[in-house]
Amino acid sequence: MRLKKVMVGWLTGMALISAGCSQSSENSKGAAENKVVYAAPTELSTLDSSLVQDINAANYLGHLQEGLFWEDEKNEVHPSLAKELPEISKDGKLVKIKLREDAKWANGDKITAHDFVYAVQRLANPKTGASYSYLLENFENGPEILKGQKDYQTIGVKALDDYTIEIRLNRPTPYINHLLAFVSFYPLNKKFVEEKGDQYGTSAENVLASGPYQITEWDGSSNKWTLKKNPNFFAADKVKVETIEVQVMKEVSTNVNLFEAGKIDNAILTGETVKQFADHPKAVKREKARLSYLEFNRKKDYLNNAKLREAIDFAIDNKALTQQIIGDGSVATSTFLPKKFYFNPDTQKDFVDEVAVPEKADGNKAKELWEEAKKELGKDQLTIRLLADDDEKAKKECQYIQGQIQNHLPGVQVELVNVPKKNRLKQMKKQDFDLVLTEWGADYADASNFYDLYKTGNAYNSGDYSNAEYDAILAKAANEDALKPKERWEDFKKAQKILTDDHALVVLYQAAETQLRNPRL
Repeated sequence: MRLKKVMVGWLTGMALISAGCSQSSENSKGAAENKVVYAAPTELSTLDSSLVQDINAANYLGHLQEGLFWEDEKNEVHPSLAKELPEISKDGKLVKIKLREDAKWANGDKITAHDFVYAVQRLANPKTGASYSYLLENFENGPEILKGQKDYQTIGVKALDDYTIEIRLNRPTPYINHLLAFVSFYPLNKKFVEEKGDQYGTSAENVLASGPYQITEWDGSSNKWTLKKNPNFFAADKVKVETIEVQVMKEVSTNVNLFEAGKIDNAILTGETVKQFADHPKAVKREKARLSYLEFNRKKDYLNNAKLREAIDFAIDNKALTQQIIGDGSVATSTFLPKKFYFNPDTQKDFVDEVAVPEKADGNKAKELWEEAKKELGKDQLTIRLLADDDEKAKKECQYIQGQIQNHLPGVQVELVNVPKKNRLKQMKKQDFDLVLTEWGADYADASNFYDLYKTGNAYNSGDYSNAEYDAILAKAANEDALKPKERWEDFKKAQKILTDDHALVVLYQAAETQLRNPRL
């Protein structure tokens, strides 16, 4: 996701539920008071599970809300609000889920199947404006609802009784268990949500928890908030940490200094600080199912020029970007799918290795392509606005990209627009950018979660990329090949080739993150 979104990418998640509270001397203030003091990379955009689009907000929703299922670090699905994994019909189109009967909302209301039905209907309701509504296209009546041809309440889900959910699909969905673990499918308390109206999810008082924690001291824009243990959580006895104090920290040096002084329990590292603390006993590195890439806005006529797009790709050295600028363990790639994510059903070979999209980095080739683009465009001067977040890492990346494009494409000026992530997401939705530095983290463990982004009309296809052949291949993967793993594998290989040949985007790297972290977490 731009969330990403996925359980394998979350920094904390279940880790905080089981965190110990040893009385060590280092970082002892947090330990002694049975709390975690955590540094977050950016502000919260929203705590509305129907509207959330970024991984940081989804991270905290995972502490506040509980889903039917959750995924572990191996992408295996486990029951949570559900008593067990779903019962799925032989044709893959009927899904039944039994819920546990002891789960409650923080206000004492029981969590029922009706809460799940309401959440799905709200996701489908066009008035909600949910970017993730496209995830419902496999649900019965989903395509028609998304096109405005049927009422959102006809979406294929209903409560057979208070604790039994029935989902009707219009086609088999091999990744349905993973999909239902995603944040957009968290149940919602209808009475509370409708009482709050447009204010739901915008501040601490406008959120009702179902998960291990409740949020306090968040007014919707503050850089600090606190999570406190939810006594009504069904597994409250397993939640060892009573309080999590969160502070947004965008400056790496400040973060590190506070960690070393024992004031906070983690410090996110980038660039030189990764090298500096590489052998630190409290350094922890995590690979993520998340890609960083540049998206082109096709509303800008000159960015419809394939030679210019390819020239920009050749101008940027992904390896230099990851190794010299970012330096946090992220790995250069040009494939629009992470490694260790999707495997050949016959040989188990990694998709990224089998497809082997070559990484482009050639300044001379970039100049040649730019010369050809200038003739086709009839101009030799361009100003390109590059939109990105305003944290320290994003700023460094943008400065590098700006320099590489301007050095190798003489006559092209890159204007940097660094804004808080919340604002960047809004500007992307309004298509207020030329180039945007963005990320997508897996929402569920299937290749469709990445390749579907570039289907014509997808809500996250911010640059309006469209290719009829590409759409047809993804439709084949979703329909006639849905239960044919080998055929789906070949479909996605073809989809990647089209993106590569079209220069549809510039994939930069697969993210990793290195933190200094208190060992008790």
